[in-house]
Amino acid sequence: MTGAQFGSDELGIRNRLRRLIERTDTTRAATPDDYRPRDQSAPSRGPVPHRTPVSKEPASGNRKKPRRKRPTYRTTKPKAPRQSLLDAWDRVPPRVRWLAYHASAAAVGWRIGWVDWSTDTAAWYAAGHWTSPSAIALYALAILTIALYRRSRHWAWPVAWCAAVPVSSVVVGVLLYGNGYHP
Repeated sequence: MTGAQFGSDELGIRNRLRRLIERTDTTRAATPDDYRPRDQSAPSRGPVPHRTPVSKEPASGNRKKPRRKRPTYRTTKPKAPRQSLLDAWDRVPPRVRWLAYHASAAAVGWRIGWVDWSTDTAAWYAAGHWTSPSAIALYALAILTIALYRRSRHWAWPVAWCAAVPVSSVVVGVLLYGNGYHP
């Protein structure tokens, strides 16, 4: 179908719909002129009366719609303001800082071998060694480690981070044992 045919079909459909809406006599049968597109020449039957008088001048002074300006969009992202590393660290959410702190401590514990040791110890406890003399020594070691970790939280951050390495390693090791990891 070419563009001209498509346009004439569109106009024909529009004319039929208008006639159906404006028709007051519903008993009249459709004639071939009802299906003829507007731009095709029809046999002349005389002048076609208009419902409203046609004037050359528009009803209002200016018929043009006001032009809307399109919003301008940025083509590049705005640059972040310059700041020091300490200012950037202060803007990091506290939960993310906590996660980075303990994840790095657990990574060091993994490298040292404490995560594997705590996984093996969790498996040893799961085998039923809850009240043996070695278990009681491990309980005392755990209490001392947690006390050191809690006490060092307000010290200089490198010292506090070193005290967090065993605690984070044990937590990760026990979690890995619960997931079936056995080194």
